[in-house]
Amino acid sequence: MCSEVGKISECLGKPVTDPYGRRLGYIVGFYSNADGRVVSLEVNFNDIEYREVPIERFNFTQESIILLPEHEYKAILVENRLKIIKSRLASLEELYSKKEIPSHAYEAFKKRLEVEVSNVKAQIKEVKDALRKRIHEVEDQIAEIEKALAAVKTSYLAGEIPEKPYLAVLDIMKKSLEMLTKEKESLKKHLDTIESLEAMPLAPSITLSAQKEGGQQSTSKEPIQVVLLE
Repeated sequence: MCSEVGKISECLGKPVTDPYGRRLGYIVGFYSNADGRVVSLEVNFNDIEYREVPIERFNFTQESIILLPEHEYKAILVENRLKIIKSRLASLEELYSKKEIPSHAYEAFKKRLEVEVSNVKAQIKEVKDALRKRIHEVEDQIAEIEKALAAVKTSYLAGEIPEKPYLAVLDIMKKSLEMLTKEKESLKKHLDTIESLEAMPLAPSITLSAQKEGGQQSTSKEPIQVVLLE
């Protein structure tokens, strides 16, 4: 609803949260191109910082405006790119094994896809480093909250603070722990997904199958099974 100038008024002044429910700030402006499409939003973060953010990093629902952290947004881009490249490699191998494309076309397309893999490798390292860095930051925050929880529980049991403020801060810290735990799980999932996609071979198993069938007579009339990567 915020991607067109005609509807941007519905978003101005609205709060922005991260995927884990934490309030980040408010939308206070926008930037558009000549055809009226909004390309970025100006966000006031925590009342002290103003920053222009690309529209692609936002998810809009009827209830909320969610801003993906930059490292998670880049992780999704890398995951999708790896999936597409390796799916195309699998499809290319299938076509070549069935002799539906000539060898010169096969070699040209395969070389192009392998260049794509090389290009994405630098992005993969950058994204993985950013994910690991954020995981360490989240773990430090969790440890700090757990320390604070231990301190306030000790004070409460010792009769140093009354029940009402104790329960209030307990609720605040428990909610923070839940959000941080969810974030840590999400970050690890992105990291695992990228590493799993990296580990998949560039040349799918169909190449080996085709070579074996070419080297010996097969009595089976079953077609070669090809699994396209999602």
